[in-house]
Amino acid sequence: MTASHPMVRFIGSDNMAQNREFFAAWLQKLPQWRQTTTPFLFLHTPDIAQAPELVNTLWHDLRSVLPEIGTAPSIPQQSSLF
Repeated sequence: MTASHPMVRFIGSDNMAQNREFFAAWLQKLPQWRQTTTPFLFLHTPDIAQAPELVNTLWHDLRSVLPEIGTAPSIPQQSSLF
């Protein structure tokens, strides 16, 4: 590791079970990086409307290996953005 702030950009699909399977590798790597760096994680989906579902799907697993991240972020509804 040569960077102090490594970034992971995870682009999921509309299949949440498959996303959990593919994200499992990051559940091992992120805690390792966290010991010596401050990693940044970005979660995306091809259809941005599914991004909140992806966060909700992965957050419990992520929190199990990185409890310091706390509860999932509040995700505003589209109408509250304007």
